[in-house]
Amino acid sequence: MTTMKQLRLETIRQAVNSGEFSRAQFLWKECAAGLTDELINGCLSEGRLSEVRELVEWSRTVVLCERTRLLNKLNHLHVAGEYEVPIATRGPRLVSATL
Repeated sequence: MTTMKQLRLETIRQAVNSGEFSRAQFLWKECAAGLTDELINGCLSEGRLSEVRELVEWSRTVVLCERTRLLNKLNHLHVAGEYEVPIATRGPRLVSATL
């Protein structure tokens, strides 16, 4: 049976996996508040901490991979821009317009 705590972690996983990082951040904040309540009430188990730790590590890996992918894309655009031939030096036009 799936508990509300497991659903919360799965929702975070889905948000991170789909690239909804703002939503994931919001969900992580809710999760942290829940963990705080569990700690205060003395019901924070080692198993729960283990589940959260694993999700934190997985989330970190996904976010770092996405960051690297976006940096590579940005670098590719920058390099492509460096080698683009400026419009003014592209040779003679075959058609010209006069007004």
